[in-house]
Amino acid sequence: MIMIIDIAAFCLLILCLCVRFEEKLADVLPVGVCLLMFALYGLAFWNRLSWIDGISAAFLLFWLGWFLLAGSGKRRAFVSAASGALRHISAPAAAAAVVGAAFLMSGRVAVWWDDLNFWATDVKALYGLDGFAARYANAAPEFGDYPPGLQLLKWWFAHWNREQFSEGLMFAGYGFGVFAFLTPVLGRLKGRNPVLAGAAVLCLWAFPSVAEVFYCQGMCADLAMATVYGAFLAAVFDETGHRRSFYWLRLGLYLGALVLIKSVGFLWAAFGLAFLWIRFWGRARRGGKMELRPLFAVTAAPLLSGGSWMLFCLLMRRVAKLTGAAVSMAAGNLPVLLPETRRTLLSSFAEAFAFWPLHRGSTWGVDFSPLGLFAAICLILFILSKKKAVSGADARLLGVFLPVSGLVFYGINLVSHLTIFAAETQYLEPFGMVSSIERYGAPFTVGSLYLLASLYLSREQKAARGYGPWLICLAFVAVSAHWPQVWQGFWGYRQTREEDLAAREEMISDESRAFLETVGELDFGDGMRVLYCRDAAENQWVKNTYVAFEASPVSLMFAALDPETMGAAQVLDAAESSHAGYLYCDPLQGDAGQLFSEFSEEFETGTLYRILWEGGGVKLEEANGD
Repeated sequence: MIMIIDIAAFCLLILCLCVRFEEKLADVLPVGVCLLMFALYGLAFWNRLSWIDGISAAFLLFWLGWFLLAGSGKRRAFVSAASGALRHISAPAAAAAVVGAAFLMSGRVAVWWDDLNFWATDVKALYGLDGFAARYANAAPEFGDYPPGLQLLKWWFAHWNREQFSEGLMFAGYGFGVFAFLTPVLGRLKGRNPVLAGAAVLCLWAFPSVAEVFYCQGMCADLAMATVYGAFLAAVFDETGHRRSFYWLRLGLYLGALVLIKSVGFLWAAFGLAFLWIRFWGRARRGGKMELRPLFAVTAAPLLSGGSWMLFCLLMRRVAKLTGAAVSMAAGNLPVLLPETRRTLLSSFAEAFAFWPLHRGSTWGVDFSPLGLFAAICLILFILSKKKAVSGADARLLGVFLPVSGLVFYGINLVSHLTIFAAETQYLEPFGMVSSIERYGAPFTVGSLYLLASLYLSREQKAARGYGPWLICLAFVAVSAHWPQVWQGFWGYRQTREEDLAAREEMISDESRAFLETVGELDFGDGMRVLYCRDAAENQWVKNTYVAFEASPVSLMFAALDPETMGAAQVLDAAESSHAGYLYCDPLQGDAGQLFSEFSEEFETGTLYRILWEGGGVKLEEANGD
């Protein structure tokens, strides 16, 4: 029932927006997703995410009351406008694209390393806490300041299962959040050809894999940024046929959402704002209107949404390890790389950029390298300029903006591998390097292709008849997409799901299972953190990630202890730096009691203790029924 109410309220919201702004459903859908994201974002601060169900029910009742009490003329006008929006071929196509992606992904489980590290662990915490965790209680401490925008959409789906956390619904929410921002392209469909509309939906699902294939492996936030960034760039040019209020509203919402998806979203928002301001500044120089007030409003949107999250993280002491590393490097503490390592990284980047396919392997069609796709984007832009798909001024703007923004990003990407990621050895090989380039470069590659396709289809929609432009775009996707990954991401994963779950189970030791049973019985309120001590004789850091995911929403900090070489001072340091409220220790190879004798008279491994700070020292008190 809750799922039905939420979905009905969201669909009604989309219809109301279509009627209010006289827009097609395909254009309004991502606007509605942004509004939903911001509503959930506000509720999460107060640990009241579940209130969205009541808000949805209230919205349905309010609209029903209005509809019954409104005059017959207003009712007919609403029904007529809503019917017009639904009759356009793009409406069922957009619905099929978003609902189909969510349904096809709804059987997936978290197996990708980054999902278990944060993207899935954090959603599970939102599910358990009904919002954001208290200070020093976020479930993925090493990624504390990662923004929650896409996470909240995943939660919206996951919370429909009130009995237990559903990874499948979480993935459905991911598909919903990613592909909703691609639907404006479907608004360029014309006529009533269901075969073309079906092919467009299929290629819409495959389109990101032209340049980014991680979305088929997990819940890659960079792809979500790419679709939002591409939607923004396309919307900047999409002025004709829209009310000015809608034009500016969606630009602001897109940028506000962009910075809430990932921290680096600020970089792409800056690119987008530069693009927007330069375009209107150039128009003003040619005698057009600058429209400063809405320009400032759009500029303020990402500052307000992203700034509010940064302030919250500051107050809650949430920081990511990469953020700390970046701040340290900005202060002058740059890593010292051996000349051989620096040369290897530069050589790896050059080889990956110029020669390695973005698909990270050979497929039946076209496998662009990063340099090859960069050149293709420039070539497509040149062709569109010759075909007058954009005005001369806009062609000059794009001719500078797209290459420069791409080169700036690739320069930043190279510097990041020489600094922040310098210790990660996978980037010493071209395969690992191209994986990084294609993933983090998705906003540029996917966003630029999105913009160019939108410009081409918009121009041809007005100037030509027939399906030629669509067929060209579909053919491009057909020959350059990574279809095996698309198949795996939408359906093939079912063949290995049980094996994936079994492999995940194997990463949890018997001792960790006992620990998870202990913390699973606790009342964690708005969050709690446990210092989980494990034997230093075993390399546990990989397994720790799996344990942390299973323990979420309980936050875990890990300590590797060796009774032979360590003492109480190391335990005290670990407790202090972890900011944990509880401590649990697995059986160790050696006498664990000597490590904890100063903190507890009768310390026992396999027991949960509450950490009490007394007079600058620590006392451990057995936690019973917390």
